[in-house]
Amino acid sequence: MGVPMAEAGGDALVALSGVRLAAGVRDGTLSPVALVEHSIRRCQTVQRRCNAVAVALYDQARRAAEVAERQRDQGVPLGRLHGVPFSFKEGLGLADAPKTCGSRRRQHKVAGFTATAAQRLIDAGAIPVALGNQAEMALWPETDNPVYGRTSSPYRNDRSAGGSSGGDAVLVASACVPFALGTDGGGSVRIPAACNGIFGLKPSRGLVPLTGHLPLDERGLGQPNAMAIARHFAAGPLCRHAEDLPVLLEIIAGPDQLDRNIIDSYVHRPPPAALQRLYLCQPERLGWGSRISPAVVQALDDVAHHYQSQGTHVERWLPHALNDAFAIWLAVLKQETGVRLADILGDGQPVAHLAHAWQALLGQPQHAAGPWLATVLDSLGECLGNPGLARQLPKRDALLHALTERLDGNSVLVLPALPGTSPEHGHALRYPGDIGYTALFNVLGLPALTVPMGRLDQGCPVALQLVAGPGQEPVLLDAARSLELAFGGWIAPPF
Repeated sequence: MGVPMAEAGGDALVALSGVRLAAGVRDGTLSPVALVEHSIRRCQTVQRRCNAVAVALYDQARRAAEVAERQRDQGVPLGRLHGVPFSFKEGLGLADAPKTCGSRRRQHKVAGFTATAAQRLIDAGAIPVALGNQAEMALWPETDNPVYGRTSSPYRNDRSAGGSSGGDAVLVASACVPFALGTDGGGSVRIPAACNGIFGLKPSRGLVPLTGHLPLDERGLGQPNAMAIARHFAAGPLCRHAEDLPVLLEIIAGPDQLDRNIIDSYVHRPPPAALQRLYLCQPERLGWGSRISPAVVQALDDVAHHYQSQGTHVERWLPHALNDAFAIWLAVLKQETGVRLADILGDGQPVAHLAHAWQALLGQPQHAAGPWLATVLDSLGECLGNPGLARQLPKRDALLHALTERLDGNSVLVLPALPGTSPEHGHALRYPGDIGYTALFNVLGLPALTVPMGRLDQGCPVALQLVAGPGQEPVLLDAARSLELAFGGWIAPPF
C-alpha cells in the first residue's frame, strides 16, 4: 500500500497516495518543491514512452511549489492537498493555458477560466503539473487526436490508454501524479482507469460541476441544450489508492451556480454496517461488443467469493435490457438532449465529411478516425430518423427502477468496466458497444467506480466496475477500499 515516509524517495515518493503526501507536507517531512520536481521528472520520462501530456505546466508548477513551501514554513493555514502535484484533462480548461480539446479547429484557443472542479483542487493547495491528453473533443474511448497525437498504455505500448481522459489516467498509473481529474460522459474516466489499473469515479448525477468542460465551456454555457447534455456528464477523480477518493470527492463536489444540474455537496461518512448484498452481473457480451475475457470472469468470481466469505448475500443478476446498453445510452442522448455529434466535433461548425474523407486518403486527416466515424454514423441516423431509438427509453426507465430497488442503501452491483484488459489501438472502431458497460450509468445517473484487481492479464491490468444507488458514494468507496485491501489494487507499470 505504499512506502514509509522516511524511506520514500524519487519515483517511490510520488507513488504514495495524495492524502499521505499532503500529510507529509503538513508535518514537514516532505517538501512541495521536491515533490513537484520528482513529479516533473517522472512526467518527462513517461511522456517519451506514452505521450500522455498535452500541456506541460512545469515552470509554473515549480513556482507554485516554492510558494507552497514558504507558506508551510511560515505557518500559513494549509489546504487539504497543500503542495501535492496533480494533473487534469486539457479540455477541462486552465485559465490562459491551451484548450484545444485535441481539435485542429481549436488549435490556438486558450481557456478563459479554470474549470470549477479543477479550481477547487487548486484552492485546496494541489499544484497542477500537466494537462493530460484526451480523445478529440472527448468523443471516443481511445485517446488520440490530430493536435497532440495518440497516447499509449504504460503497460504495453501496442495497447490503448483508453479515453477520453486517457492521458491523465496514464500519468496517475505511472506515478507521475497521485491523482488527476477527468470527465465522464460515457465512461471517459472509468474506461481509461480500467485500461491503466487505477480507480476512476463517475459521481452521482447532481454532485460535481462540469463547468469548464464542453458543453459548459466558454461557448456552450449559453446554449439552450447545454444543461440537458451536461446532466449526463460528470467531472470525476482518477487515483491509485482508494483512500484518496473520499477526500477528492469532498473537495470537488457541490453547487457552483453555473452548472444548474448540481444540487448536492458531499461529506464522506462510512457505511453503518458491512455490505449486505452484492449483485453480480456477468453477460457474455453486449450488443455490438466483444466477448468478456476469462480474466474478467475470474475477477468477478473472486469478488463474489470475497464477499461471501464476509457474510454478504451474493446474487447473480443479468437484466435482459443490459444487452442494449449502448443503444439505451445513445437513445437518451439523442431523444432527450438533441445532441449532434457533428456539432461537437466541429466545435459549432459543420463537419465537411466528404472533404475530410478526401484529406484522410491523402494522409492529412483533420479529425481522428474514431470521432469522425461516430459523427458520420450519427448524421446518417438523423437522416433515417434514428429508427428504433425511441424504443430504448422504456428500457432505461425499467433498468433504473430495477437497480434503484436493489441498490437500496447497503448494496453494490459489480460488473465489467471493459470486457477485457486494455485493448489494442483501434479496437473501438470494431466494437463500439463495449462502452455500454460504463455509458449506461451516465444516463441512469448512478455513481460508478472502476476498481483495479491487483493482477495483470497479457501484461495489462484487470479491473471491474462497482455501481451503487443514487447518492450512495460512501457504500461504493467503502467497497473499493475493501477490494483494494483484499486484492492489492494498483500495480506499477514495468518501467
